[in-house]
Amino acid sequence: MRSLVRVAVYTLSMRTFSLLFAAIALVMLTIFVIYIARSPTDPVIAGGILVSFLACVVPALLLLKPYEPPEALQRRREEARKRREERRRSREDSGPGSGS
Repeated sequence: MRSLVRVAVYTLSMRTFSLLFAAIALVMLTIFVIYIARSPTDPVIAGGILVSFLACVVPALLLLKPYEPPEALQRRREEARKRREERRRSREDSGPGSGS
């Protein structure tokens, strides 16, 4: 139970962190478009803004994608469910009635 909560908190914090990167990337893309839309542009500044956008969007995409393929994730969930059922059965078998 405790590890399940820890995993949920970790997942939530990583998702929040990646969404923060995505929001910053969106702001950088907006700044880039506005800068390009104005008539006199300096290519060095435009390139710097574009690199900043890419530096924010790449970690956001990497953090938002699942770490495992769906089949592996499903298999891991099934194995965890089977282990829980086995532990539950073993606890029921060695319940309070089968003591010394």
